[in-house]
Amino acid sequence: MELPVTSDATLTLVILGATVLLLITEWLPPGVTGLCAIVALALTGVLPANEAFAGLTNAAVITVASMYVLSAAVVRTGAAAAMANQLTKPGRGGPRRAFQLLLLATMLLSGFVNNTPLILIFLPLVLGLAGQMGESPSRMLIPLSFVSILGGSATLIGTSTNLIVASSLSDVSEGAFELRMFDFARLGVILAMVGGALVVLLRRRLLPDRPSLGLLRQKGVAVEYVTEVTVLADGPLADKTLAEVDAEELLGTGMRVLQVVRGEVIRAPRPKRRLRPGDLLLVKGEPEAVLQLRLAEGERASTGNRSDAVRGVGLTIFELVVTPGSPWIGATIRDLRLHDTYDASVFAVQRHGAHLSEQINRLPLQPGDVLLLQGSEDSMRKLREASGVLVVEGVDHVARHTRRAPLAALSIAAFVVLAVSGAVAIEVAALTAALLAVVTGCVSVRRAYEAIGWDVLFVIAGTLALGVAFVETGLAASAAHGVVTLVAPFGTRAVIAVILVFTALLTQVLSNNATAAVMTPIAFQLGYELNSADPLPFVMAVAFGANCSFLTPVSYNTNLIVYGPGGYRFGDFLRLGLPLALVFLGLAVVLLPVLY
Repeated sequence: MELPVTSDATLTLVILGATVLLLITEWLPPGVTGLCAIVALALTGVLPANEAFAGLTNAAVITVASMYVLSAAVVRTGAAAAMANQLTKPGRGGPRRAFQLLLLATMLLSGFVNNTPLILIFLPLVLGLAGQMGESPSRMLIPLSFVSILGGSATLIGTSTNLIVASSLSDVSEGAFELRMFDFARLGVILAMVGGALVVLLRRRLLPDRPSLGLLRQKGVAVEYVTEVTVLADGPLADKTLAEVDAEELLGTGMRVLQVVRGEVIRAPRPKRRLRPGDLLLVKGEPEAVLQLRLAEGERASTGNRSDAVRGVGLTIFELVVTPGSPWIGATIRDLRLHDTYDASVFAVQRHGAHLSEQINRLPLQPGDVLLLQGSEDSMRKLREASGVLVVEGVDHVARHTRRAPLAALSIAAFVVLAVSGAVAIEVAALTAALLAVVTGCVSVRRAYEAIGWDVLFVIAGTLALGVAFVETGLAASAAHGVVTLVAPFGTRAVIAVILVFTALLTQVLSNNATAAVMTPIAFQLGYELNSADPLPFVMAVAFGANCSFLTPVSYNTNLIVYGPGGYRFGDFLRLGLPLALVFLGLAVVLLPVLY
């Protein structure tokens, strides 16, 4: 592929490479990486400062920020959850029928509401249905994520990716091409219907049968977590050998020691090893056995520094998911001081289906981690209100319908009407609806600020600036010319297929927003060379390729949310995601030239 040899083009490629590397490795927070790209383009003179920073006030950035606020309003008032609760009530045709209706509702709502909070709302409902159906959540949670992605790809506001494509197209075509609310629906609805049916048909055949903690307890099947126990000077474990501990079942039935930590030294659990006060035991067993051990021995909570014994009244075990963007990410359990703030103790951590055997109080948390906690109903209530985590036991609270729910629905409706009618620009419609939600009390000002995904906005701004640099330095035109030279002899569909597949592969490892921002100018130039009158099919190939986020858990936020609660492994997404992606991309290759 022949590339321009100008210094600006070279600098742009270097900045792009550094940005991609930082986004993949996450050496810096994604938002900081986006801002670094903007500053680098301005400092090197690749773009004038006003063009480099223009992404921060871009229509897509304003619209995405407003959608975060609207989604927060829907979550806080229970507007979406109220409908979901109606679908899962008894008498709706049984839990299996309720699950299918819930998938349909998720798909429809994802076209108008950010699907990340939707999954956070519906995940506990699905876990509840799994218990009623006697089915593993691992066969239900990936489908929930996938249908939300399919539904979001069908409208302009269903995903920030579509907004970025629309904004970038408007910029690169200098306003000659504008995408409206339902322009994506021509193909998006077909893909959602076919993809949704495929998910429902194949989920039981292709997804693993891997029950979660809650379902296992209901079915009476043994499940084991790793936790820590401190040997106290006046406790029954002091001066005992591990053989004696096992013989006398001092840790409880079925509990076994994995390792002994003495000071900074980790020792193997040999039967003749004698325990000393202060030793830290990593033990493995059923959650109920862990709870009984704490109650019987009055052990200190292993993740805090408090010396009070665990109380035996009104306590329960529950699970907590660390969601993407959570302020808990990167913090250790010891740093969070959950005992002091929520009066809850962390017993164990599950990460991506593996039960950890390291010291959990020193473990930096990651998105998708599942924490096994013990606390009271008040502890659970406080944690439900905490930002960035999800309590996955007890679903009634999720579906509360408040008196402001109709106002939240009205805000969404106002946005859709304004956007579809074309009376005002999309960003004006979105900001108007967001302000309406705040003014009517659907979401407080503080919650509105907290709801906005600043990292996402800064990544969008940075990658949009890179897209502008690609156009102005001639890189987009050169890349398009190279693709046309190689693939054009095979026909328009071959070129569309190349764009779709390359974009889909790139979005599995890179942010789909970043992929869309960089690929849209290239696709436009490519389409302009092949068909200057209508490059739209090529640009839409970028949008649908970037939305094909089915192959890895890190390719989309909703995949990451269900990763931990489903007990999934990395390859589980490929089982159902690969056939879905092949059908998705195949239909797009065939229909894009016809529909656009």
